[in-house]
Amino acid sequence: GILYADRTTTVSEHYRREILTAAGASGLDGVLRENAHRLTAILDGVDYTRWNPAADRLLPARYDAKRLGGKEVCREALLKQMNLAAGPSGPVFGMVTRVVQEKGFEILVPLLDRLLWDDVRLIILGEGDPAFETALEVTARKFPTKFAYQKDYDEKVAHLIQAGMDISLIPSRFEPAGLGAMYSLKYGALPVARVTGGIQEIIEDYDPAMDSGYGFLCYEYSSDAFWDAMKRAREIYRDQRLWTKLMKRAMARNFSWDASAQRYEALYSQLV
Repeated sequence: GILYADRTTTVSEHYRREILTAAGASGLDGVLRENAHRLTAILDGVDYTRWNPAADRLLPARYDAKRLGGKEVCREALLKQMNLAAGPSGPVFGMVTRVVQEKGFEILVPLLDRLLWDDVRLIILGEGDPAFETALEVTARKFPTKFAYQKDYDEKVAHLIQAGMDISLIPSRFEPAGLGAMYSLKYGALPVARVTGGIQEIIEDYDPAMDSGYGFLCYEYSSDAFWDAMKRAREIYRDQRLWTKLMKRAMARNFSWDASAQRYEALYSQLV
């Protein structure tokens, strides 16, 4: 959050509520509840000059919701770049993240073997907790044609993962804003996510009965719950016409800084 004269801002409404609880505030919940009237939530925005597949110079092909052919080119380029087998029948999963407990690796790592027995691909980019890094390295050696783990951050690879993956995995325990989810939506990677922080404000769960939504949410922080959400996404992926429809719906979401900036302006006006 950012502290002003008599106001503090947090990066999402859901996170504002979480830090008023004992579980979400690391011992500061009492102080925060006393000052809850001074706590304002303004969702972060995305810099679409840097994160936009229609103009992204780091990609081998550019694309948008009307011309999706470039995404397939990026998918093939990603698998080639990471030395993975081409042409899986299932989706390409990806993550660009810190490899730490708060990003959900304690519930994801136990699922990797089960996921990778299927004809899917998984690419993870990021460093963090040595124990999780080791677990990922061991799994990558076990499934060398299906799973690639790269520890060192590389901007070009990060953009290629966003563009080349079909499904973004976000099993986070804490996710105050959810910028990664915003990037994934713009690049047409449908998220499988655990509801926390800003996630609920960014991702709408797919509801076949209402024909609404474009992501796959779970509410419980557990491997079983996250696996159920992954399985739902995997089933929907089999219907490529429906998947394309959900991709276009996701890519239409707009989290530019315009709306956030107006809310900050309004807050500054109140302070003055």
